[in-house]
Amino acid sequence: MRLKGQAGDFFQAQVEAVKDDKIRLNDAYLRLGDCRFVTAKYWPAMDAYNKVIDMKSVDADYAAFQKGISYGFVNKPERKMEEFEKFSRTYTKSQYIDDALYELGNTYVNQTLNEKALLTYDDLIANHTSSSYVAKAILKQGLIYYNGNKEEQAKQVSQLMAARFNDPTEYQL
Repeated sequence: MRLKGQAGDFFQAQVEAVKDDKIRLNDAYLRLGDCRFVTAKYWPAMDAYNKVIDMKSVDADYAAFQKGISYGFVNKPERKMEEFEKFSRTYTKSQYIDDALYELGNTYVNQTLNEKALLTYDDLIANHTSSSYVAKAILKQGLIYYNGNKEEQAKQVSQLMAARFNDPTEYQL
């Protein structure tokens, strides 16, 4: 961890050194954010990610995703939900959209916002059919129905899983 902290200090110095070079500045903020993230310094990580988002760079979606994840680590589930809701509206074509929707659905479940979770998982399943999260999202829906004593819906979900996925290792939680 010490080396990662030193790397963060290096990238902090880079931020100061490359202020006029937007490409290098963006890269330095991303790396600084990641160094702070992996050393569990989530607030400074979010500060760096915010700089990338504000610069509207090609990596802004990554920074926004990491920022949303960070809010989970600082026990701010409401902000995490807000960030991922915003992400799902802003970065619809991002390579991280399925990750964001899955995280958002899981956060809704953790906050007992099951109807919102079901809708979010529906979005993921319907609009990101090749995502590795589809099977997991369907399973999560089944659990929501089962835990909510909605046996018929839970049964339908299990039948969908059996029909859609042949390899049971694909849909382990």
